[in-house]
Amino acid sequence: MAEVSVLVGAQWGDEGKGKWSDHLSRDANVVARFQGGNNAGHTIYVDGEKLVLHQVPCGFGNNDQILALTAGVVVNPGELWKEVSLLSERLSPEITKRVMVSWNSFVITPWHIHLDKKSEESSLNPIGTTKRGIGPTYQDRVSRLGLKFYEYLNPKYREAWVNKMRRASDEFAAYFERNKEVWEEFFCASSHLSAFAGNVETLLREMILRTNKKIFLEGAQGVLLDVNHGTYPYVTSSSTIAAGAACSIGFDPRLITKIYGVAKAYITRVGGGSFPSEDLGEEGKLLGDKGQEYGATTGRRRRCGWFDAVAMRYAQDINGFDSILLNKLDILSGFKTLKIATAYKDQSGKIVKEFSNRFHDLTFMEAQYEEFEGWEENISNVKRFAELPEKAQTYIKAIEELSSVRVEYIGNGPNKNDFVTC
Repeated sequence: MAEVSVLVGAQWGDEGKGKWSDHLSRDANVVARFQGGNNAGHTIYVDGEKLVLHQVPCGFGNNDQILALTAGVVVNPGELWKEVSLLSERLSPEITKRVMVSWNSFVITPWHIHLDKKSEESSLNPIGTTKRGIGPTYQDRVSRLGLKFYEYLNPKYREAWVNKMRRASDEFAAYFERNKEVWEEFFCASSHLSAFAGNVETLLREMILRTNKKIFLEGAQGVLLDVNHGTYPYVTSSSTIAAGAACSIGFDPRLITKIYGVAKAYITRVGGGSFPSEDLGEEGKLLGDKGQEYGATTGRRRRCGWFDAVAMRYAQDINGFDSILLNKLDILSGFKTLKIATAYKDQSGKIVKEFSNRFHDLTFMEAQYEEFEGWEENISNVKRFAELPEKAQTYIKAIEELSSVRVEYIGNGPNKNDFVTC
């Protein structure tokens, strides 16, 4: 039986999943993305060189790995080709032979990007999307109006889809006529991508059920942005939880052998939505400055706050993490006092110890904190937990106890080898 590992974000996304995907997937036979689109941004460092990936999975451990996008992913063809070309140039031309895109994934078209921008810019309460067309593409998938990747690659099917959309919407027809050059560029990208298309789900199922190979499945965004279990409506458009991997590929979820959650030693959020432990003062700004908290995809400044154990317990209940990979502990060096949110206070003054994904409830929750002494030492060269300052050890142990999780590795720098083993 295969070894199947799943890695997901344990907070509101931007936790630094790319680093751990790259590290943990080194000996995997397949590294696959199971949801999201190019609204995700996985930042990795290869020989000190920064690379930001938006669609291609983080699998560069060996030259035999298959890098797959599954049925749950939405694909921007032009951006995907640019990314593959960049990786081919910066890493190895062999990359182009290893990328595989599911026939059953759905394609982000210029129309979807147009709708996303229009919706965000005209809304009185914008969600804070990346305006990459992700939501409208998933919406068309559910409405049975979407364009599948195999249809996009076939001019006959592609033309049929355009005609169907023109009949269904006068606005689409007008947009198509006004933007012929944009559409032509979109269509032309298909000539580069046809070699990547394949039946990814059948391949993965065959490996999972009938081989002893290693499969690494990576998610985008984070648990608290899950379309079902996140802080709706301020969520992404797909299932970001570990079980979403089995849904996207189509296999028995009991065959997942390990589930990793990635979190920061503090917490951030991009866009709108409730954020009980957000720090709007100087310390929140300092967290953002020291942590270089800017979106890998949009460049937007992230909202910053203190580690939320209430939210982490919720994420743990949903996913069943075998362990947590805790990033950016080094950013907390120099803070005199650190905080962990252990409960919330609602409008009536009642103390609440359970996370609510009901936006209208969470908006008025006030985080209740337990405080910890900070440390001054630079921990960027530490490799073992016992070598950390005593106060840093106390802080990590408190996260484990208050969140009901086990911390396996601690990130203490941006590079893939910058981590502490617990």
